[in-house]
Amino acid sequence: MSELNETTTSNTSPASDPEVRQMGEDSLQPDVDSKLEGSYLWEKLPQEVIYNIFDYLKQSDLLRLATVCKYWRDSIHTTAQFWRCMRLNLSCDKKSAHSKKSCWYATQLGSHFRELSISCHHHHKSKDCKNMAFDFRRLLLCLCHSNLTSLKITDLRLDSALISTVAVIRQVMTRMLSSYHRLHCFQMSSAQWPLHEGIKVIDTVLTVSRGTLQSLVIDGFFEATSLAQRPAEFERVTNGILSLNRLTKLGIDYQLLTDSFVTALSRSHTGQLKVLKISAGQADAAVSKIPGSVWSTLIEACPALKIAFVIDDLSSYVTIVDMLDHVLPIYKIRFLLNSTPARFESDCMCTLVVLALVMTYYRQTLVKFEMDVGVKFYGIDIAFLMFVAKCQNLLYVKASSSFTDPETEMTAQIVLQERRRQRDLRMSQDTANKRAKRSPHDGAGSSPANDTATVARTVNVIKMEAESSDQTDGLSLTNEP
Repeated sequence: MSELNETTTSNTSPASDPEVRQMGEDSLQPDVDSKLEGSYLWEKLPQEVIYNIFDYLKQSDLLRLATVCKYWRDSIHTTAQFWRCMRLNLSCDKKSAHSKKSCWYATQLGSHFRELSISCHHHHKSKDCKNMAFDFRRLLLCLCHSNLTSLKITDLRLDSALISTVAVIRQVMTRMLSSYHRLHCFQMSSAQWPLHEGIKVIDTVLTVSRGTLQSLVIDGFFEATSLAQRPAEFERVTNGILSLNRLTKLGIDYQLLTDSFVTALSRSHTGQLKVLKISAGQADAAVSKIPGSVWSTLIEACPALKIAFVIDDLSSYVTIVDMLDHVLPIYKIRFLLNSTPARFESDCMCTLVVLALVMTYYRQTLVKFEMDVGVKFYGIDIAFLMFVAKCQNLLYVKASSSFTDPETEMTAQIVLQERRRQRDLRMSQDTANKRAKRSPHDGAGSSPANDTATVARTVNVIKMEAESSDQTDGLSLTNEP
C-alpha cells in the first residue's frame, strides 16, 4: 500500500509533469519580458529628453542617480552642462568627508568645471590651521585639467601653513592660472599669503587675464604682517589692477589704497567700476587716511559705484573715524570684533562708535549690515535698535552680538520685514504703472483681478532678483557652507 501511495503521489505531482512545467514557464515568460522591456525604456528615449529631465535635478541628486546603472552614469558624468557651475567644500576637520568628496568630484568631473567656488571651513575659531593647506594642495592637484572662467576661494588662511606646502600650492596655482586665458572672475578672500608667494600668484592673474578679468576680489590676500609693513611690492599689484581694462568689481584691503591709486582708478575706469569692496581687517591707527576729495573724484567718475565695507578686529576706534568718510556711498557694512577681557572697554567704545558713525553718515545709502561682536555691555540693545530705526533704507541685518535682551534682534527683524514688504509693494505698483502707460489701450480690458495678479507676479520677480543678488554679491550676509 505504501508503494502504491508513493507511486500515485509521484505521478500526480505538478512539478513532475513535463506539460505542467512547460505551462508554468510559458505563463511566467510574459512578466519577465515586460520587466526586461521596462529596463530598456530609458535607452529608447532620445538623449535630449533625458538631459532635460536630469537638468531639473540638483547635482547631489545627479550623483545618486549615477549609481543606478552604467547608462545613467555615463549620461550624467559626460554631460558638461550639469557640472559647469560647481561649489566644493573643504574642512580641516579630519573626521569630515567634505575634503575627500571634493577631491573625488575634481578628479571625475573637473574637466567640465567652468565656474568653481571653493569654501574652506575651519572647525575651530583658532586661526592656526595647518590641515586646510594640505587638503587644498590635494584638491589643486586634482584640478590640473580644468579650464575655468571663474575661480572663487574663501577663507583659506595660509599664514600658519608650512612653508614647503605653501610653495607647492603657489607652483600649482601659477601653472593653472597661466592656462586660464578666459578668466573673468578671480576671488581669493582671506587667503593670508606670505608676501613673496602671494605676489607671484597675483602677478600671474593680472598678466594672463588682463583683457578678460571683470571681477577681482583680493581682500585679505596677504598676511597681516605684510600689510602692516606696506612693502614696495604692493605697487606692482596696484599697477596691475589699473591695467585691467574690463574691471567692474574690485575687492581690496584698505592698506593697499593710496591717494594716487584711487585717483588713477577714477581716471582709468571712468563709468566702468560698479562695486568696490574695502576690507579694513586688523588695521592700526597709523593707517593712511584717504581724503574726502579723492573719494569724491572716484564717485564722480563712477556714478553707479556701490561700496561694501568690512571692519574686522580694529585696534582702536580712532582707526574707524579715519577710514569711514561721509562722502562714500556705502550700501553694505560688515563689522566683526573678537573681544577679549583685556580689551573690554576699548571694544565697547569701538562698537558704539561704529554704530554712531554709520547711523550719521550712511543712513540714506546703507541697505545691509552685519555685526558680530563678542562683547556684552549695558546699552548695546538701545544703540542697536536706534541704529535700525534711524537707517530708513536698511533692509537686511544679521546681528550675532551678545544682547542683554534676547528680544532685541527679534524686534529689529520685525521692523525690517515690514520695510521689505513696503518696498516690494512700492516697486510692484511702480512697475504696474509703467506697464499701464506703455499700453496702447490705456488699460482697456483690465480688471481688479488682473491687476492683483500682475502685482503678485511682480513681487515674486522682485524677491527672486533680490535673493539672486544676495548670493552673487561679494559681501554676503549668510554663512551657508
